[in-house]
Amino acid sequence: MTAIEHDWRRTHAVLVAVERYNGSDRLNLDGPVRDAIGMREWLTGRGVPPENIRLLASPMERNRAALEAAHPGYRPAERADVRKVFREGLSHIDGDDWLWVYWAGHGVQTRGGRWSLLYPETSDTDLQGLDADSLVDLVRTDHLRWDAVERVTVVIDACRQALPPGTHELADIPQPLTDWPQTKPERPVYWMRACQAGAVAMERDGTGRFTSVLLRQLEAQGEAGAALDLDRVWQGVRDEFARLNGAGSGRQYPSVHIIDWDEQGRMVRLGPPAPPLDPEKRRFREVLVLEASGLLGADAAGSAARVAARLCEQFATAPPTTPPSAEELVDWALENPHGTVTLLGELSAHAPPRTEIRKACHLLQNQWLTHAEYTELVALLGRLDQRARYDFAEVAREKYPTMALSSLDPAALVDDLEAVLLPPPRQLPQLLRVVEHFAALCGGAVAGELRAWSLECARRIDLEGQLYERRGEAQEHAERVKADPDTATDQGAPPGDSRGRIQIRLHAPGADGQRRTYEVWSRRGDDVNSLAKADTPASLEEIQRGLDHLLSRHARTLDTLVEFFVTPTDLELAVHRWQLDAEGPLERSLGTDYPVVVRCAELREHQPHLWERRWEKAGTADAGELHWLPAHYDTFKQVNGDLQGQEDAPGVVLTSPVRARKEVFNACLFGGVPVLIWHGEAEGDAAQAELKTLLRTERLRSLPQHLRRLRSASEADESHHGRHMALLWDDPHSPLPDQLDLSAP
Repeated sequence: MTAIEHDWRRTHAVLVAVERYNGSDRLNLDGPVRDAIGMREWLTGRGVPPENIRLLASPMERNRAALEAAHPGYRPAERADVRKVFREGLSHIDGDDWLWVYWAGHGVQTRGGRWSLLYPETSDTDLQGLDADSLVDLVRTDHLRWDAVERVTVVIDACRQALPPGTHELADIPQPLTDWPQTKPERPVYWMRACQAGAVAMERDGTGRFTSVLLRQLEAQGEAGAALDLDRVWQGVRDEFARLNGAGSGRQYPSVHIIDWDEQGRMVRLGPPAPPLDPEKRRFREVLVLEASGLLGADAAGSAARVAARLCEQFATAPPTTPPSAEELVDWALENPHGTVTLLGELSAHAPPRTEIRKACHLLQNQWLTHAEYTELVALLGRLDQRARYDFAEVAREKYPTMALSSLDPAALVDDLEAVLLPPPRQLPQLLRVVEHFAALCGGAVAGELRAWSLECARRIDLEGQLYERRGEAQEHAERVKADPDTATDQGAPPGDSRGRIQIRLHAPGADGQRRTYEVWSRRGDDVNSLAKADTPASLEEIQRGLDHLLSRHARTLDTLVEFFVTPTDLELAVHRWQLDAEGPLERSLGTDYPVVVRCAELREHQPHLWERRWEKAGTADAGELHWLPAHYDTFKQVNGDLQGQEDAPGVVLTSPVRARKEVFNACLFGGVPVLIWHGEAEGDAAQAELKTLLRTERLRSLPQHLRRLRSASEADESHHGRHMALLWDDPHSPLPDQLDLSAP
């Protein structure tokens, strides 16, 4: 139990809120100041004297007045001020028994997996931050007098998301607060974090979701003078996030690290407790205990103590008695994710274990990577952008067609692949083959690190020779693909980033209903270039002439995917019929030269998980799996209700009347439909007849090119309905370009 009864007048707190950064406006974060004020109000409501609270902040201008009213004496949150308060200010605390530390702002995961809490000095190309772990290290040094504080609570509401390639190299190694030795290593610390490594801390209503939930649970513990049980608080946080995640409103998993609070160290994660071992697993546990006994050798006690010391660096739970027995080592391993394989790796570092023993480890925990291997792979995938992770998943599905992946979240992706791809006896694990093929295809710095990772895994299981053979095959395959991309995709498949895409954002028309501003980018993989930004509203004819010039210079006829990002009211704008070389000797339609699709980002934020799930299904589905929306549905409520019962449909074909299409479009966007096909002119039975004839049994992934060919046919035959086919093709992993995504904390 962690219930603490004490005089709250003897508590101190340091609160840090970073909202305004030194870079562009999109780096700024509206919310941490309100969160810090909320934490301050809770502390003072408990009885903490205001003079015992130090608040450092870099507020957005709109929040400055509220901050000055709540805490007039706040200090800047610049690097120098933070270091001065923590390195010098804490040393003046005398005779108090509880210190609270709170930090809210942007956080990123940098090189070496370090967690960096960004300072206000951060700019778009210079990410400067504090090492989050050093907050805990510092409170166990002489910066906080040995007799001054009995216990410390640290709360961090910040992301720990890996940066995309290109930006990752711009981040400084986070700076520690101190290099002093820990002279008070037994000081209890209760460290609460908004998310796990590689993940995002979400916002809601201008505040951090984690802080909001935590404050609600803290306030539920009672008023001033009441005992505070942090374990009960954390259980409430766990329950509330479990409900939020179960309802599909996020995938945020807070974690807590409890150090010596109740005379032991322990990590508490969200999720149900591990079930008791069934009879078969108990038998495998006994086999593993016998194997561990043999590997410990004659000096069992000494060997076990050395193994336990090394495992302490990787396992979250406290070790058993010293020196532990083989049975205690195995049970300790079973308490920790990837524990059995990690234990066996330590015991058999110089002699690969028998295949049967590796199988026993897998059956006990359904994992075969060591803790270090798993952590490193999650971090590497976290450095890939959404599109690259989608490509990684596609490589896995291509090699193993029955593969079902639940999410592109790095940890979930590794969990799914590890659980399904069980290494065959004395053969290279399929997961390593996926890594090798993806690395050969994508190239770049992360690819090199992925290859180094897979080589170390192969060496651990004594299959280095097989790895090099598969690596050679992967390289040959990648060279063939680069020489002829059609060898790796279905004939007529939509062009991938290897061929490039042009992305055009058409803003809503002005008062005249026609003139618009627009922006154009070219994208090839992670390489994004701005081609045009027209701030002065232009007519549709002027926009067409501008695009004609840009496409002739930056696009490849037949191959380059042209995406128009429009508002819902512009979805029926027939952009594929726009003219190139209008009224000239080479006049033709845009949709005959290029695969042209429309996209719409509005309403997507409501159910992004459905959007991603449907898009993943679209990668392997054919046109026959599309859901035909009943033509008589003409209200948002009707269409939404129909789609909620079709959660596995990868896309929708609609034949609704023109008068109802606004409602239908909105319901489809809200329901996460990524592929939407309709006839621009016909409706009802007439539209259905034409659409069935034109769609046939096409693979969904080939639709952009299939429609380009149909539109080409309509140029020669005006009675051909191909010119009226409209396609919404909304890839959630290829959004409008954004140099640095720091919109989350």
